[in-house]
Amino acid sequence: MSRLRGLVSAEIDRAIERVISSYQAFAASAPIAADAKDFAAHHAACKAALAHLDLLLKIAKITEVPAKEAEGEDERLALVAEARAAVCADDAGEDDA
Repeated sequence: MSRLRGLVSAEIDRAIERVISSYQAFAASAPIAADAKDFAAHHAACKAALAHLDLLLKIAKITEVPAKEAEGEDERLALVAEARAAVCADDAGEDDA
């Protein structure tokens, strides 16, 4: 089981890095059209990416290897929290419009 845990752990780390990179690029891009439907779809996609990242982080925690190899997890959790706060702030601003 520990061999499988190590394999999953290595793959999860790469998946987390891909999701973070993809999320950053997508979230930085503006919705293609300026109407409310496209804006909402863009933010829904951002939320989906954050949910995916959250799930990967949970899997990483379950399959975590010794603490020395998982030092970056706190940074990733902080990134998720920061991104969620930004998305929530954008949603609050959307309600005001």
